[in-house]
Amino acid sequence: MYGEERANAALIGELEQDGYEVRRASHPRTLAEWCEPGQVDLVIFGMAPVRGLEMLRALRANVLAPGAASVPVVWMSTSSETTTSLLRAFDAGADDVTRHPLGYAELLARVSALMRRRHSLINGAAVLSHGLLTVDTLACTVTFAGVPVELRPREFALLVHLAREPTRVHEKQEILRAVWAYQCPGRTRTVDSHASRLRRKLAAAGANGWVCAVFGIGYRLAPIAPVAHATRKPGPERSIKQ
Repeated sequence: MYGEERANAALIGELEQDGYEVRRASHPRTLAEWCEPGQVDLVIFGMAPVRGLEMLRALRANVLAPGAASVPVVWMSTSSETTTSLLRAFDAGADDVTRHPLGYAELLARVSALMRRRHSLINGAAVLSHGLLTVDTLACTVTFAGVPVELRPREFALLVHLAREPTRVHEKQEILRAVWAYQCPGRTRTVDSHASRLRRKLAAAGANGWVCAVFGIGYRLAPIAPVAHATRKPGPERSIKQ
């Protein structure tokens, strides 16, 4: 957990009682050391630490620590944060954002949900392939025709969900439940915005036409193949005798 230790002491104690090993970091250097690959399964930015958004962006850009961009992040708000501030945390790369005041039961549920999704990614098929697209769920890497595709954790989780059945149309509500653990039917713009960014990043690697929107339903990963139309070759004209 990164942030002011005194403010987060009670939550840290509760998490430890529920079996989590919690490491405290109040300095960017300490956070960088713990975000090395294999060191932590999840990072909680507690109560909007000083320069928190800057640190989160550095983590997502692999600047804070090499290979740390795939670590799930929960951002804990303060009572003074506006809705715009919370959206900035999402845009900086947070996987989940909590609102103040926060009960421990809610934090535990959010942490557990992120850990389950991370576990399912790791324990499913290790490598997902379709055409020239390859998704390595263990290394958290994506390539198209050998070209690396850099994705944020939530974009990667969306891609993995679609890649497990690349030719099927996945409904938006299904995607929300699987990737975001949302049950509310009114939050489909979340899927749209992430799908749009994923589509652009794949296209930049040469995967044009992937992440197809199916109007009124949802998304499929594989591009829709063009329909072939049979045409009759012109032949010699026949004269009809009467």
